[in-house]
Amino acid sequence: MDNLLCDESWLSGPSTPEPFPNFRLNIHDDHVEMSPAMDAATVEEAISMDLEKESCFSNHGDKFIEFLVSKKLTDARSQTVQWLIQTRNRLNLSFETIFCAASCFDRFVYATICNEWSKWMVELVAVTSLSIASKFNEVSSPSLEDFQMEGLNHMFHHKTVLEMELIVLKALEWRVNSVTSFSFSQILVTTIGMGGGDIMMNRITDHLLDDLCDLKMLAYAPSAVAVAVVLGFLEEKAALEENLGKIMNLFGEEHKVSVAKCINVMKSRNVEEGWRREVKSPASVLQRGEVMNMNIVYYVENLSAIFQILRSGGSDKKRERDSYEDENRPGKRVTIVTSN
Repeated sequence: MDNLLCDESWLSGPSTPEPFPNFRLNIHDDHVEMSPAMDAATVEEAISMDLEKESCFSNHGDKFIEFLVSKKLTDARSQTVQWLIQTRNRLNLSFETIFCAASCFDRFVYATICNEWSKWMVELVAVTSLSIASKFNEVSSPSLEDFQMEGLNHMFHHKTVLEMELIVLKALEWRVNSVTSFSFSQILVTTIGMGGGDIMMNRITDHLLDDLCDLKMLAYAPSAVAVAVVLGFLEEKAALEENLGKIMNLFGEEHKVSVAKCINVMKSRNVEEGWRREVKSPASVLQRGEVMNMNIVYYVENLSAIFQILRSGGSDKKRERDSYEDENRPGKRVTIVTSN
């Protein structure tokens, strides 16, 4: 299983270019360290490849937000992201792991045919997404028990999570290394060449965590969110004018329009009194009065029937959801195993 979660070779083939220098680091604690800057040609090529990769994923845009609203998943998604952030703090995971896990969660949910999402289903996908992202990004991945120690209503048997990993990976077509706002921001920072890069990346990362929790930001591609955040930081430091052209010249007109809209949304949000991502304690993620019983482990049978995947038709990956009729869904079989 571990061998299947190695780094991916995007657009592999005879003409695949040599790998880029490893300028993305697994950042732990609350400090971000940047590696040496790349030359302009390498940055431009890296951005071009990331934009092409990003275009193949559909976990952003107005339709995705409408989908979450229609499935009544907005609160569940918000709680999932908050749980990911809390778990990162508790287990000292990298920031990239959390952004990758959130991306896996969003992409899988959007690819799944399900009229009603139970709380245990959301939590199982959240744990599974974090497990996959951790195996992909961390040098040493925590155990499944460690992931589930706080902030959840259910603890799942390891066999259930491992089976779910295969379901998620197949649904994502084994493409775990999607573009995130965090990964894209690291490329952009290398183009600026300002002093105090570590402090700058810390500030940018904190802003990106706010955006990860904000449903409005899902309307924009991760690259657009990253550009908007970096430009906002430069504006605060009175360094926007000298760097604006350097950054925006890397993108086409359509992307520039998207970035401008994203910046306006961020500015309108920031002037709202008291707006800030809500950092809940793990216990507050649970419903009032609910306490997780660590002696109860849930084993779920027939997962592939419960989480049916909507296959894409054609190379453009567009999904015809409206034409699908969800009938005769199999019953859910959940076995509760009591630990001694």
